[in-house]
Amino acid sequence: MTRRFRSTRKFDKQFTTLDKITRKQAIKAIDFFMKDPAHPSLRLKKVKGTDCYYEISVNMSIRIIVEIKKSSNSDQINTFYIIGKHEDVFPLD
Repeated sequence: MTRRFRSTRKFDKQFTTLDKITRKQAIKAIDFFMKDPAHPSLRLKKVKGTDCYYEISVNMSIRIIVEIKKSSNSDQINTFYIIGKHEDVFPLD
């Protein structure tokens, strides 16, 4: 199985607005996710009420929402959708 990664324009735009320290932490979290999605520091968990959306932690306040899907040829496609403060990513929590 091949794991492929991509991001949305919204994610890219949000990423560029992060401060330097948070951006560095986000890069580290994304790197961990790409190498080992089960890495304990990510605190990976499924988003309630969804089939393929997951949340990973960058730090105690910043989250990344990623869609994890299997393609028809058994590849795994990981799309980074949103990055931001927990209360912005999950406004109805």
